[in-house]
Amino acid sequence: MNRYLSTLASSAAFALGLFAAPAGAVQTDGQLPLYPRGHVAPGMDMPAAALAQGVPYQQTTTDSIHLVDLWFKSNAPKACARVTVSGNPAVQYKCPGGSIVIQDHGGTLISYVPAFPRL
Repeated sequence: MNRYLSTLASSAAFALGLFAAPAGAVQTDGQLPLYPRGHVAPGMDMPAAALAQGVPYQQTTTDSIHLVDLWFKSNAPKACARVTVSGNPAVQYKCPGGSIVIQDHGGTLISYVPAFPRL
């Protein structure tokens, strides 16, 4: 029982460290929050700042889809709607600033698709 409580306490401490980011600590392109443990996806030869210019961007991480989804649940703007499809592990957040898609692609792939600018 003590080992179970110890494991539970360790997991809770990890989750608090991952999700309890200070207000200004979440990196963003101005509209969409970027996953802090994500890395530039192979083939992306541009900085994350390109998102602010309307260019799609991708990150990869070894974190599970579930863990990434939990982070976005805590850090995505309140105006974002979380969408899932039954039987599909992918998750999408539809936000006023664009969409975030979290899916399995040889690891977890996070795709950021900025909204089209209004003319």
